[in-house]
Amino acid sequence: MAEHQELLAEMPAVSRLSTPERLRHAQKRRAQQLRKWAQAEKEMPGTGAGSERRRRRRRKSGKRVTFPASVRLLEAAARRDAEEVRQFLESGISPDLCNEDGLTALHQLHPFVPKSR
Repeated sequence: MAEHQELLAEMPAVSRLSTPERLRHAQKRRAQQLRKWAQAEKEMPGTGAGSERRRRRRRKSGKRVTFPASVRLLEAAARRDAEEVRQFLESGISPDLCNEDGLTALHQLHPFVPKSR
């Protein structure tokens, strides 16, 4: 895969390409990236047959990842699902939790909440 400096160096040439040529170039770069990723996956320890057995064992153990309701509220707001947000709030979930940008669920949903009648 191309190194960052190599990509920067070819930017002027890429900018002169037509749109179809630029698309082909991007597809070629993506194919290179995927080949390199697949190769790295093969070489990574823990990705062989034993790894598959461990994954199956974990699935059978019944352990599941769960998130607190306040986190699910933030996620629903990020998806702009006003109805799900309303259900969370009506069930008593606190809307005070903030995301990494300091926004609460209601901050994220605000432009999309219908006005009350």
